[in-house]
Amino acid sequence: MVIGGIMYFMALWIFGSPIIDHTFFGGTNGAASGKENPHHSHTHFSPFEKVEGKGQIPNPEIPFSTAQIVGNSQTTILAAGDIAKCDNEDSWKVKFLKLVKLIPDEGPSEPFLENFLELLSISEETDYPSNAALTANLILHLSGRVLALGDLVYPAGTDQQFQECYESTWGQFKSRTHPVPGNHEYREKGAAPYFAYWGRQAGSDKRGFYSFDLGEWHIIALNSPSERKEGKDTISAQQTWLKKDLSATNNRCILAYWHHPVFSSGQHGGTERMKHILEILYEAGVSVVLTGHDHHYERFAPQNPSGSIDPLRGFRNFVIGTGGRSLRPLKKRHENSEVFRADTFGVLRLDLYSNYYTWQFLPVKEEKPSDMGAGICVNTSGPETL
Repeated sequence: MVIGGIMYFMALWIFGSPIIDHTFFGGTNGAASGKENPHHSHTHFSPFEKVEGKGQIPNPEIPFSTAQIVGNSQTTILAAGDIAKCDNEDSWKVKFLKLVKLIPDEGPSEPFLENFLELLSISEETDYPSNAALTANLILHLSGRVLALGDLVYPAGTDQQFQECYESTWGQFKSRTHPVPGNHEYREKGAAPYFAYWGRQAGSDKRGFYSFDLGEWHIIALNSPSERKEGKDTISAQQTWLKKDLSATNNRCILAYWHHPVFSSGQHGGTERMKHILEILYEAGVSVVLTGHDHHYERFAPQNPSGSIDPLRGFRNFVIGTGGRSLRPLKKRHENSEVFRADTFGVLRLDLYSNYYTWQFLPVKEEKPSDMGAGICVNTSGPETL
């Protein structure tokens, strides 16, 4: 019955009937069900307001006061993963069969079916090379460092695919890009083409992990595919390096990024492979975590590695698998998920200040940013005096 119903909708889609209800994604609010998460507010606001005689100050709706703001230095980060698809565009039949495989084993719920049909309408218009070009165009007009969150070129990250598809889109920002590898890079043995393309920008000794400072922030790039080879109770070389790296920095504000999310409401869902890494980062006071892998945009409330809300020490987790490859529907909404969008490609913009940050999700083909907000850096010594 389910497949029969889907085939009926598919037939209507093929012959051009305008049957898709576009309310599922909730517009710019990005709520996956078209309604607000009962646990969180999706009100969108500018992270700043203008105050006469004081210029731009943090919006009072942000949960920290101006007494907590230190300095006004700023650096910008632009981030996304899952970027360029290099082979020929799939036929409608191949697209449909791929989407059918995403149906949950227990059968589709009503929200899933609406999301499924929405993606069918999107896939009809999908032109993979131009999607990567569209997100690249967002970055083209902005200054700042670029964080490429893995699965940079599909299907296998070969030398030819990097040169023909990544180089022609996001490759124009190569000199200011700090990449991490995804699972598709490792479809080639040892991710050799990835490391050949990036050289020392991908870290020394082809390890795929490294760190650097931006202003007063410490930025850590990690290799999530490499953790897969380690036993659950084994301390990996990356974990050993990370502990040393964190002990050597005096920067209060820490941002870490890699490919596979520990928390996600998308088709892949979260993975345990980076859980130990996340625990190390949490103890050190990481403020922001960026990942890709699932092809949607999502923001979580500050939480700890166990997935519990933690407003004082918790990190804010973003999934930004919206670089241009494809979009995939919601699977199961995580209880701490505040915003979920799978209806647009886009890039996350982070502006990093001395002890706080602001974020904006920049969707393609939309005039205004979506999902704006701000947060203060984690203070491992305890809550700040207001």
